[in-house]
Amino acid sequence: MRTIDWLQRTLFAWWFLLFFALFSGTALGQDDGTKKDDGIKPVPLMVNYANYFTRVTGGQVQDNPSFNPLILVPLGDKWLIEAKGSYSDTFARNSKGDYEGTMSYGLAYAQVDYIANRFVTLAGGRFITPFGMYGERFAPSWIRALQTNPLISPIFSGSSLGGMLRGGFPAGTDKVNLNYAFYFSTANTNHILATDRTTGGRIGFFLPGPRLEIGGSFQQLLQADRSHSAGLHAEWQPNPLPITLRSEYVHSSGLKGSGYWIESVYRLSQIPTLRRLEVAGRAQQFFADPKLTKATAGKLGALGRDTNQADFGLNYYFNSDVRASATYGRQFALNKNANLWVIGITYRLFTPIGSTGGTL
Repeated sequence: MRTIDWLQRTLFAWWFLLFFALFSGTALGQDDGTKKDDGIKPVPLMVNYANYFTRVTGGQVQDNPSFNPLILVPLGDKWLIEAKGSYSDTFARNSKGDYEGTMSYGLAYAQVDYIANRFVTLAGGRFITPFGMYGERFAPSWIRALQTNPLISPIFSGSSLGGMLRGGFPAGTDKVNLNYAFYFSTANTNHILATDRTTGGRIGFFLPGPRLEIGGSFQQLLQADRSHSAGLHAEWQPNPLPITLRSEYVHSSGLKGSGYWIESVYRLSQIPTLRRLEVAGRAQQFFADPKLTKATAGKLGALGRDTNQADFGLNYYFNSDVRASATYGRQFALNKNANLWVIGITYRLFTPIGSTGGTL
């Protein structure tokens, strides 16, 4: 009953927010009907990025080439189709000492967006779950500063299949902006489109002056044990320095535990000879649920044991599209201490298609 009551209140809040943003644009500072044509027309665009990484985890070596195509297709001024796929091979030695490859492929997202106005966007399809900030903003290998994943990533569902309402507007003053995202996801057992039946969202407050964002997230699982996850996130980019400080914390009411990470990224742009170099570091901890039995902890794998980890990385930008990366991490867990090495290169290519490029 409590879950149903919470869901009803959440859905009511979503519709209220949608109604408010759709029909109160003038009160929030929206232009009063006149639209200026700046001469810029949206065109379909394909972004391809390829990686080749060598990973060494506790002495086990893996070579991992991958290819990730992303397509953006605007339809007029209000509609956008966006999709991202992935293909990779993982090569490692088998018990005979021979290299074997394991192929994997997937669909990160495939969604249709409708821009209702400057404060509201509606989305439907498969999308990245709006929980925290890492999954939506920093997960792609050509964006992330460190090539090892945060320990808390498996706590919440990373992909959803359903509908989403998102946007942002000034929170009563130009000095504070509120951004939001609420969603509902259905369950799907397809090996490419696998998702859980969940609902939740994220709200953040961004202060343009100090360039600081603070927010919170919530996710309710509507199947299995009906557990929920709650999280906090923050990011700060001080004006005087080319540095970024960011952090996330997640707690699950079920058996997946809790944890946090703190990360700093510094671009050495103030030193002419090192301006292409970026230094990154991350400290993180994961706490397994104390109620776990030994058998359940074994089934959960990494989520069944307390873990501390420290990561350090270097990124060198040959240009805006080619980047070499090296990451070293040291993981401390009961009987599972390990060194984590990742070294490789990422290449990104933008290709206009349609009226300015090839045929769509």
